[in-house]
Amino acid sequence: MFPSSRPRWTRIAALAGSSVVTCLSLLTFTVNAGAAIAQPAATSSAASSPVAKAARTRTADKRALVSRTRALAACVQRHPHSCAAAERAVRAASAKVHADRIALVAYYTHHSGSSSLSAPVINVSGHTLSWAPVANVSAYGFVRKTPGLPDQYSLVHATSITPPAIPGASVRYSVRTDVSGSAWAREVLITYPASNPVSPVTPPVVPTEVTPPVTPPVVTPPAPPTEGSSGSGSGSEGSPGTSGGSETFGLPFVKGMNASLKGEGSNGTEDIAKMRSLGVSWTREDLAWSEAEPEKGVFNWTNFDHLIAETKAAGITVLPILGYAPSWTTPTNAAAYAEFVAAAVARYGPGTSANLQWWELWNEPYFSYAWDNKTPEPEAYARDYLAAAEAAKSVAPTVKLLIAADYQESAQTGGTSPHEFNWVSDMFTAVPTLGKWIDGVSVHPYGGDPSLPLKEAGGYLDTSGQWGFQRINTIREKFLAHGVNVPFWITEEGWSTWEVSEATLAHNYTDLLTQIKARPWVRALFPFGLREDDPHPTNNQPGFGLLKYGTLAPKSGWTALEAGFKTLV
Repeated sequence: MFPSSRPRWTRIAALAGSSVVTCLSLLTFTVNAGAAIAQPAATSSAASSPVAKAARTRTADKRALVSRTRALAACVQRHPHSCAAAERAVRAASAKVHADRIALVAYYTHHSGSSSLSAPVINVSGHTLSWAPVANVSAYGFVRKTPGLPDQYSLVHATSITPPAIPGASVRYSVRTDVSGSAWAREVLITYPASNPVSPVTPPVVPTEVTPPVTPPVVTPPAPPTEGSSGSGSGSEGSPGTSGGSETFGLPFVKGMNASLKGEGSNGTEDIAKMRSLGVSWTREDLAWSEAEPEKGVFNWTNFDHLIAETKAAGITVLPILGYAPSWTTPTNAAAYAEFVAAAVARYGPGTSANLQWWELWNEPYFSYAWDNKTPEPEAYARDYLAAAEAAKSVAPTVKLLIAADYQESAQTGGTSPHEFNWVSDMFTAVPTLGKWIDGVSVHPYGGDPSLPLKEAGGYLDTSGQWGFQRINTIREKFLAHGVNVPFWITEEGWSTWEVSEATLAHNYTDLLTQIKARPWVRALFPFGLREDDPHPTNNQPGFGLLKYGTLAPKSGWTALEAGFKTLV
């Protein structure tokens, strides 16, 4: 999500000096993730080892974090009202540094054994591995060793796992705690029969360098939309404004949350109970390309498998977000992105045991943080979307896909404007047939009070000068102009109590729900986010959480949502 208001940048600019360390401390981003891990001495023979490769990756990502932090520090001093993209770049770089730690924790323990923790003992039952929990440990390093393939490491937040079967292969497995220096368990061996039956949610994954994991059959795409409607929508057109048409597209209203359940362990159960009490039955979760396909053709679905198992058991539906390019490619590689999307839909989409119907293609591709810190390109995103939609619907013709759009002043490259004013039109200029493949539009209409009208028709600022919620009308008008009438999903929206009072928070959520009810073409709301995740925040991000840190006491906005959700059908 992006920061929604301006005053905080004045505070940050006043505090941030030229020191990178000062800026990092201010934003609570940690450069030295994994520094406590015992690192092996470098040798010429190990220069090309997985350890060396992981170390080089971490070093590169740490340098990127420092560089992007410097850029943010300069931005908040020169342009305090236009630094949302710079902050997102820092957050994305910080996340990469943290993610690198997972591989380092697993790799480096091959060379150390100083921890007092005993190695777990692995038990095998069929194709499931389990081990007794280790006191005060919530995560475990896991390794899969398949003959002829690179070893695959991952971090699991459980004491059992059923890895994807590889028919005909004899695979060795081991596990250890994520405490630095702890020992690996004695390896166990599972030999998979050549004709091993595989569940739809856990198909065999055989890495390949040249072909995608799924070979899509050729299918006929949906019929082109007619003016004022699309293959996904139906109903009268009406006005796109607050008194809009009566269409609901036959969809019950989706009540969701940006809950970030993946990797939460025991907290996930508590979070799901809180969501249920709010009336929420969906969660929006990252199925990050960089995590799921860290090397071309090499897939690791472990963490998302756990999420699916947990949410399915609790009756929670997942809206996956497919984005964030891995280091081996770029976000403009439409063919590679399509292969990843096809593999994900084949594993979790319609007809599998996960049976996920709706998918979101990229998160906020109109911001540089989500686009490898490059200036976003509407044409490239449109080509990504088209290639991914063709591949996904070839695998599962009934799958539904959300395209991302906004309308405000953030920079873009290409098209007819240096800013996002023409993001939607530029996508259609690049891919005129795009409308055939759009099932819904994902929007994040952050701003001030949703009841405030736009300062000018077709604009994006409200009468108070903040980004206006009602620019959602402007975005829709642009899709209607291209004959695309589909449901809009608000997949992020919220306000931070770092910036507004709880009374204002409740008022804004109440007004938001009123505005949504006046627009029946809006068919989903996912507030951002569930809980505060920092006891001493230094920026506005933790304040978006609706449950207070530690106590999980609900903020006033929670109560407003609880009442309002009951009125949305």
